[in-house]
Amino acid sequence: MTILIGILIITAITDLCCCKIPNFCIAAGMTGGLIMTFASYSFGGLWQAIVQVIAVFCVFYPLYMIGGLGAGDVKLFMMISCWVRRDRLISCLLVIMLIAGMISAAKMILFRESRERLYYLGRYIKKAALTGTFDEYMTCTADKKSIIRLSVPTLAGVALMYLGVY
Repeated sequence: MTILIGILIITAITDLCCCKIPNFCIAAGMTGGLIMTFASYSFGGLWQAIVQVIAVFCVFYPLYMIGGLGAGDVKLFMMISCWVRRDRLISCLLVIMLIAGMISAAKMILFRESRERLYYLGRYIKKAALTGTFDEYMTCTADKKSIIRLSVPTLAGVALMYLGVY
């Protein structure tokens, strides 16, 4: 698990600095996770990890397609599913999303652009509900400080799991 924390630290730093999660970090993390899973649980555990990777992809890829997540975030969650066993994976992902939600709420309080985007989304949903028509949702160019980087909540969530908080 220490290897995973180290990889997550690197991904968080590069995501914050360059706004991108490097594929070599994801590849190294997935490879290391699959090797460690195979060493600990043999072929049964390896098969379970592969099924988890596919399941996480199927759950989060549609969110990427509609613009709710970045591709790096989906790959990051797939990498975590190589390391975390099925019984703890769902709680780990829920804690990550809870931390991301708290960061998002704080950014909405602190940054005007975040509040404007939320207001625009509310007007769009109200119009769609009242008229039944769906126009193209106009997203404004996001200010760098109002974007939620999921690599940081992922690092925090996995670290909390590693420390035994949940």
